[in-house]
Amino acid sequence: MSNPALIQQDIINLQDIEKVQFLQTLQSDPQKYQQYIQEKTGRVKSETIDAKRAAFAKVAGDMARLMDMDHNSIAALDRTNDLAATQNAIITEQAEMESSKQYNLDLTRRQVEINNWYYENKRETLFVLQLALLTVLTVTILLTLTSYGFLSEMGSDYLIAIVIVIGAGTWLYRWWYTKNVRDARYWNRRKFEGDGKSEEKPETRCRVDDDDASDKKKLLK
Repeated sequence: MSNPALIQQDIINLQDIEKVQFLQTLQSDPQKYQQYIQEKTGRVKSETIDAKRAAFAKVAGDMARLMDMDHNSIAALDRTNDLAATQNAIITEQAEMESSKQYNLDLTRRQVEINNWYYENKRETLFVLQLALLTVLTVTILLTLTSYGFLSEMGSDYLIAIVIVIGAGTWLYRWWYTKNVRDARYWNRRKFEGDGKSEEKPETRCRVDDDDASDKKKLLK
């Protein structure tokens, strides 16, 4: 049974012998030897140049693709920035429209409040004028009845005094109410002494301080 290792070694030895024989044959003929060397050198040179050219083409192609990717990335970033700027402009415009709408709404509401106050104030003035007219008419009627003898002078004076006191008192009360009690913005609302003020009782303040202190202790634990 043959040994594979010995067979492989024999093959290598035969190849070496063939190489030596081929080299001896070339060396026996200097012209063929020189021609063989030139062909071998040219083939190695050609293969090296082809390999370098292929490597350069591959690197150039990779570089071109990277440059294209870089340009595409820059273009995509520019488009993204443009879209972001457009979106911000739209948001700003909508915010301005919302602010303008709210301003117009507040202005309209306030104008309605002013018109309502003006209307109610005119009605109040008309009421006072009507009250003054009724007082004058009542006094005139009482004086007329007194001149015709239907009422005594003393009774007429008392009635006139009562009518004048009622009229003057009503007018003073309406004036005082509008100046001191009625709300300056809403006609049908009254203001109180505690409006806009909030005072905590001492007990409530102490209880709040105790709660805060207990919470701090819990956090420290």
